[in-house]
Amino acid sequence: MRQRFFTQDRLFIAVILIPLLLFIALLIYVPAVDTFNTSLTNRNLRINRPPEFLAFENYARLLQDDEFWEVTGRSLVVVALVLPIEMTIAFAAALLLNERFPGRAVVRTLAILPWMVPPVVNGFLWGWLLNGEYGALNGLLYQFGLIGEYRSWLRDPNEQLLWVAVVQAWTRFSFPTIVLLAGLQGIPDELYDAARVDGASVWSQLTRITFPLLLPSFAIALVVEFIAAFQIFDVVWTLTAGGSAGGQINPFTRTLMLYNYELVFRDLRVGLGAALSYLILLMSLGVGFIFVRRLYNQGIKE
Repeated sequence: MRQRFFTQDRLFIAVILIPLLLFIALLIYVPAVDTFNTSLTNRNLRINRPPEFLAFENYARLLQDDEFWEVTGRSLVVVALVLPIEMTIAFAAALLLNERFPGRAVVRTLAILPWMVPPVVNGFLWGWLLNGEYGALNGLLYQFGLIGEYRSWLRDPNEQLLWVAVVQAWTRFSFPTIVLLAGLQGIPDELYDAARVDGASVWSQLTRITFPLLLPSFAIALVVEFIAAFQIFDVVWTLTAGGSAGGQINPFTRTLMLYNYELVFRDLRVGLGAALSYLILLMSLGVGFIFVRRLYNQGIKE
Protein backbone atom coordinates (compact mmCIF):
# COMPACT_ATOMS: atom_id res chain seq x y z
CA MET A 1 0.00 0.00 0.00
CA ARG A 2 2.80 2.39 0.93
CA GLN A 3 4.72 1.55 -2.26
CA ARG A 4 1.57 2.20 -4.29
CA PHE A 5 1.14 5.58 -2.58
CA PHE A 6 4.67 6.65 -3.45
CA THR A 7 4.15 5.48 -7.04
CA GLN A 8 0.98 7.56 -7.38
CA ASP A 9 2.73 10.51 -5.76
CA ARG A 10 5.63 10.34 -8.20
CA LEU A 11 3.23 10.00 -11.11
CA PHE A 12 1.33 13.09 -9.98
CA ILE A 13 4.59 15.08 -9.63
CA ALA A 14 5.71 13.93 -13.08
CA VAL A 15 2.40 14.94 -14.66
CA ILE A 16 2.72 18.43 -13.12
CA LEU A 17 6.45 18.99 -13.62
CA ILE A 18 7.11 17.57 -17.09
CA PRO A 19 4.82 20.02 -18.98
CA LEU A 20 6.19 22.87 -16.87
CA LEU A 21 9.80 21.91 -17.60
CA LEU A 22 9.05 21.56 -21.31
CA PHE A 23 7.39 24.96 -21.33
CA ILE A 24 10.39 26.55 -19.57
CA ALA A 25 12.80 24.82 -21.94
CA LEU A 26 10.82 26.03 -24.95
CA LEU A 27 10.73 29.65 -23.80
CA ILE A 28 14.14 29.99 -22.11
CA TYR A 29 16.68 27.26 -22.79
CA VAL A 30 16.07 26.72 -26.49
CA PRO A 31 16.41 30.46 -27.31
CA ALA A 32 19.45 30.65 -24.99
CA VAL A 33 21.20 27.82 -26.84
CA ASP A 34 20.29 29.38 -30.19
CA THR A 35 21.67 32.75 -29.04
CA PHE A 36 24.90 31.11 -27.91
CA ASN A 37 25.27 29.40 -31.28
CA THR A 38 24.68 32.75 -32.97
CA SER A 39 27.37 34.36 -30.81
CA LEU A 40 29.90 31.99 -32.38
CA THR A 41 29.20 33.29 -35.88
CA ASN A 42 29.54 36.56 -37.80
CA ARG A 43 25.81 36.75 -38.54
CA ASN A 44 24.87 40.18 -39.87
CA LEU A 45 21.38 40.88 -41.21
CA ARG A 46 22.73 43.57 -43.52
CA ILE A 47 24.82 40.98 -45.37
CA ASN A 48 22.84 38.55 -47.51
CA ARG A 49 25.02 35.48 -47.09
CA PRO A 50 25.21 32.51 -44.72
CA PRO A 51 27.03 33.30 -41.44
CA GLU A 52 30.50 31.89 -40.89
CA PHE A 53 31.60 30.04 -37.77
CA LEU A 54 34.11 32.15 -35.78
CA ALA A 55 34.31 30.18 -32.50
CA PHE A 56 35.00 32.71 -29.71
CA GLU A 57 36.32 35.46 -31.95
CA ASN A 58 33.37 37.75 -31.16
CA TYR A 59 34.08 37.46 -27.42
CA ALA A 60 37.78 38.22 -27.92
CA ARG A 61 36.90 41.17 -30.13
CA LEU A 62 34.61 42.66 -27.51
CA LEU A 63 37.10 42.15 -24.68
CA GLN A 64 39.76 43.96 -26.71
CA ASP A 65 37.44 46.82 -27.64
CA ASP A 66 37.82 50.08 -25.68
CA GLU A 67 34.19 50.92 -26.36
CA PHE A 68 33.06 47.77 -24.54
CA TRP A 69 35.06 48.66 -21.43
CA GLU A 70 33.82 52.25 -21.56
CA VAL A 71 30.14 51.25 -21.46
CA THR A 72 30.91 48.53 -18.87
CA GLY A 73 32.53 51.12 -16.63
CA ARG A 74 29.53 53.42 -17.05
CA SER A 75 27.18 50.57 -16.14
CA LEU A 76 29.23 49.89 -13.01
CA VAL A 77 29.02 53.58 -12.09
CA VAL A 78 25.23 53.33 -12.34
CA VAL A 79 25.32 50.26 -10.07
CA ALA A 80 27.59 52.05 -7.57
CA LEU A 81 25.13 54.94 -7.45
CA VAL A 82 21.92 52.91 -7.40
CA LEU A 83 22.62 50.20 -4.82
CA PRO A 84 23.51 52.43 -1.81
CA ILE A 85 20.50 54.70 -2.43
CA GLU A 86 18.11 51.86 -3.08
CA MET A 87 19.18 49.57 -0.24
CA THR A 88 19.21 52.42 2.30
CA ILE A 89 15.67 53.43 1.36
CA ALA A 90 14.53 49.79 1.31
CA PHE A 91 16.05 49.03 4.74
CA ALA A 92 14.49 52.12 6.31
CA ALA A 93 11.12 51.36 4.69
CA ALA A 94 11.24 47.73 5.84
CA LEU A 95 11.98 48.78 9.43
CA LEU A 96 9.06 51.23 9.32
CA LEU A 97 6.62 48.78 7.75
CA ASN A 98 7.58 46.12 10.29
CA GLU A 99 6.20 48.29 13.10
CA ARG A 100 2.58 48.09 14.17
CA PHE A 101 0.59 51.26 13.48
CA PRO A 102 -2.88 52.14 12.17
CA GLY A 103 -3.13 51.87 8.40
CA ARG A 104 -0.03 49.71 8.05
CA ALA A 105 -1.65 47.55 5.36
CA VAL A 106 -2.46 50.62 3.27
CA VAL A 107 1.08 51.98 3.62
CA ARG A 108 2.53 48.60 2.60
CA THR A 109 0.38 48.63 -0.51
CA LEU A 110 1.47 52.17 -1.39
CA ALA A 111 5.12 51.19 -0.90
CA ILE A 112 5.03 48.70 -3.76
CA LEU A 113 3.31 51.03 -6.25
CA PRO A 114 6.56 52.33 -7.86
CA TRP A 115 7.59 48.72 -8.53
CA MET A 116 4.22 47.97 -10.16
CA VAL A 117 4.52 50.90 -12.57
CA PRO A 118 6.50 49.95 -15.72
CA PRO A 119 10.03 51.45 -15.81
CA VAL A 120 9.22 53.21 -19.09
CA VAL A 121 6.33 55.03 -17.41
CA ASN A 122 8.53 55.95 -14.45
CA GLY A 123 11.14 57.29 -16.85
CA PHE A 124 8.63 59.52 -18.64
CA LEU A 125 7.14 60.59 -15.30
CA TRP A 126 10.51 61.69 -13.95
CA GLY A 127 11.33 63.32 -17.26
CA TRP A 128 8.25 65.49 -16.74
CA LEU A 129 9.20 66.22 -13.12
CA LEU A 130 12.73 67.29 -14.12
CA ASN A 131 11.72 69.30 -17.18
CA GLY A 132 13.48 72.66 -17.28
CA GLU A 133 10.45 74.64 -18.47
CA TYR A 134 7.40 73.23 -16.70
CA GLY A 135 8.81 70.53 -14.39
CA ALA A 136 7.14 69.98 -11.03
CA LEU A 137 10.50 69.86 -9.23
CA ASN A 138 11.38 73.34 -10.42
CA GLY A 139 7.96 74.63 -9.41
CA LEU A 140 8.23 73.12 -5.94
CA LEU A 141 11.74 74.43 -5.27
CA TYR A 142 10.85 77.86 -6.66
CA GLN A 143 7.79 78.14 -4.42
CA PHE A 144 9.93 77.42 -1.35
CA GLY A 145 12.55 79.93 -2.47
CA LEU A 146 15.29 77.32 -2.85
CA ILE A 147 16.04 78.33 -6.45
CA GLY A 148 15.79 81.73 -8.13
CA GLU A 149 15.07 80.47 -11.64
CA TYR A 150 14.02 77.27 -13.34
CA ARG A 151 16.82 74.83 -14.10
CA SER A 152 17.23 72.08 -16.70
CA TRP A 153 18.21 69.23 -14.42
CA LEU A 154 19.08 66.81 -17.21
CA ARG A 155 21.12 69.19 -19.34
CA ASP A 156 24.42 68.73 -17.52
CA PRO A 157 26.04 65.45 -18.72
CA ASN A 158 27.77 65.06 -15.35
CA GLU A 159 24.39 64.91 -13.57
CA GLN A 160 22.56 62.62 -15.98
CA LEU A 161 23.87 59.36 -14.52
CA LEU A 162 22.99 60.59 -11.02
CA TRP A 163 19.40 61.22 -12.02
CA VAL A 164 19.29 57.86 -13.78
CA ALA A 165 20.37 56.28 -10.48
CA VAL A 166 17.74 58.23 -8.52
CA VAL A 167 14.94 57.17 -10.87
CA GLN A 168 16.15 53.56 -10.92
CA ALA A 169 16.25 53.50 -7.10
CA TRP A 170 12.73 54.96 -6.99
CA THR A 171 11.48 52.38 -9.50
CA ARG A 172 13.07 49.36 -7.82
CA PHE A 173 13.25 50.02 -4.05
CA SER A 174 9.95 48.22 -3.41
CA PHE A 175 11.37 44.78 -4.22
CA PRO A 176 14.24 44.84 -1.66
CA THR A 177 11.77 46.36 0.81
CA ILE A 178 9.54 43.30 0.47
CA VAL A 179 12.52 40.93 0.78
CA LEU A 180 13.91 42.69 3.86
CA LEU A 181 10.45 42.95 5.43
CA ALA A 182 10.01 39.20 5.05
CA GLY A 183 13.41 38.72 6.70
CA LEU A 184 12.47 41.03 9.58
CA GLN A 185 9.28 39.11 10.23
CA GLY A 186 11.32 35.92 10.48
CA ILE A 187 13.40 37.24 13.38
CA PRO A 188 11.98 35.96 16.72
CA ASP A 189 10.71 38.67 19.09
CA GLU A 190 12.34 36.80 21.97
CA LEU A 191 15.76 37.98 20.79
CA TYR A 192 14.74 41.62 21.13
CA ASP A 193 13.05 40.98 24.49
CA ALA A 194 16.23 39.37 25.84
CA ALA A 195 18.33 42.23 24.47
CA ARG A 196 16.12 44.84 26.18
CA VAL A 197 16.33 42.94 29.45
CA ASP A 198 20.13 43.07 29.16
CA GLY A 199 19.92 46.83 28.63
CA ALA A 200 20.82 46.89 24.93
CA SER A 201 20.06 50.15 23.14
CA VAL A 202 18.04 50.38 19.93
CA TRP A 203 21.26 50.88 17.95
CA SER A 204 22.83 47.77 19.54
CA GLN A 205 19.74 45.72 18.68
CA LEU A 206 19.90 47.00 15.11
CA THR A 207 23.60 46.27 14.58
CA ARG A 208 23.92 43.04 16.58
CA ILE A 209 20.57 41.35 15.95
CA THR A 210 18.66 42.84 13.03
CA PHE A 211 21.41 43.47 10.51
CA PRO A 212 23.37 40.19 10.97
CA LEU A 213 20.19 38.10 10.71
CA LEU A 214 19.13 40.02 7.60
CA LEU A 215 22.32 39.23 5.68
CA PRO A 216 20.70 36.39 3.68
CA SER A 217 17.85 38.72 2.72
CA PHE A 218 20.35 41.44 1.82
CA ALA A 219 22.24 38.96 -0.36
CA ILE A 220 19.09 38.05 -2.32
CA ALA A 221 18.05 41.68 -2.73
CA LEU A 222 21.55 42.80 -3.75
CA VAL A 223 21.88 40.08 -6.40
CA VAL A 224 18.54 40.91 -8.00
CA GLU A 225 19.05 44.66 -7.82
CA PHE A 226 22.64 44.48 -9.08
CA ILE A 227 21.40 42.64 -12.16
CA ALA A 228 18.56 45.14 -12.64
CA ALA A 229 20.91 48.13 -12.35
CA PHE A 230 23.70 46.54 -14.39
CA GLN A 231 21.27 45.70 -17.19
CA ILE A 232 19.40 49.01 -17.01
CA PHE A 233 17.75 50.10 -20.25
CA ASP A 234 14.19 51.47 -19.91
CA VAL A 235 14.97 54.31 -17.51
CA VAL A 236 18.01 55.46 -19.48
CA TRP A 237 16.14 55.30 -22.76
CA THR A 238 13.16 57.35 -21.60
CA LEU A 239 14.83 59.75 -19.14
CA THR A 240 17.97 60.94 -20.90
CA ALA A 241 16.92 60.59 -24.55
CA GLY A 242 18.86 57.38 -24.99
CA GLY A 243 17.87 57.55 -28.61
CA SER A 244 14.65 58.22 -30.46
CA ALA A 245 13.80 56.05 -33.45
CA GLY A 246 16.78 56.50 -35.73
CA GLY A 247 18.31 59.19 -33.52
CA GLN A 248 21.74 59.29 -31.95
CA ILE A 249 22.17 57.55 -28.60
CA ASN A 250 23.22 59.84 -25.76
CA PRO A 251 26.94 59.06 -25.27
CA PHE A 252 26.92 60.23 -21.63
CA THR A 253 24.41 57.58 -20.51
CA ARG A 254 25.27 54.83 -22.98
CA THR A 255 25.36 51.69 -20.86
CA LEU A 256 25.89 48.04 -21.74
CA MET A 257 22.29 47.32 -22.67
CA LEU A 258 22.09 50.38 -24.91
CA TYR A 259 25.33 49.29 -26.57
CA ASN A 260 23.80 45.85 -27.07
CA TYR A 261 20.65 47.42 -28.52
CA GLU A 262 22.80 49.46 -30.88
CA LEU A 263 24.70 46.41 -32.11
CA VAL A 264 21.65 44.21 -32.67
CA PHE A 265 18.80 46.51 -33.69
CA ARG A 266 20.64 49.37 -35.37
CA ASP A 267 23.79 47.84 -36.84
CA LEU A 268 22.11 44.40 -37.21
CA ARG A 269 25.36 42.70 -36.11
CA VAL A 270 23.45 39.87 -34.47
CA GLY A 271 26.45 37.61 -33.84
CA LEU A 272 28.42 40.29 -32.01
CA GLY A 273 25.32 41.37 -30.08
CA ALA A 274 24.66 37.78 -28.99
CA ALA A 275 28.24 37.50 -27.71
CA LEU A 276 27.78 40.74 -25.75
CA SER A 277 24.59 39.34 -24.23
CA TYR A 278 26.48 36.33 -22.90
CA LEU A 279 29.28 38.52 -21.54
CA ILE A 280 26.67 40.56 -19.66
CA LEU A 281 25.18 37.31 -18.35
CA LEU A 282 28.56 36.00 -17.18
CA MET A 283 29.43 39.27 -15.42
CA SER A 284 26.03 39.33 -13.69
CA LEU A 285 26.37 35.72 -12.55
CA GLY A 286 29.90 36.36 -11.29
CA VAL A 287 28.91 39.27 -9.10
CA GLY A 288 25.77 37.45 -7.96
CA PHE A 289 27.87 34.46 -6.92
CA ILE A 290 30.14 36.74 -4.86
CA PHE A 291 27.19 38.37 -3.08
CA VAL A 292 25.57 35.04 -2.27
CA ARG A 293 28.82 33.40 -1.19
CA ARG A 294 29.86 36.23 1.12
CA LEU A 295 26.64 37.68 2.54
CA TYR A 296 24.20 34.76 2.40
CA ASN A 297 26.61 32.18 3.81
CA GLN A 298 27.78 34.62 6.49
CA GLY A 299 24.16 35.24 7.49
CA ILE A 300 23.46 31.51 7.68
CA LYS A 301 26.41 31.04 10.03
CA GLU A 302 25.24 33.77 12.41
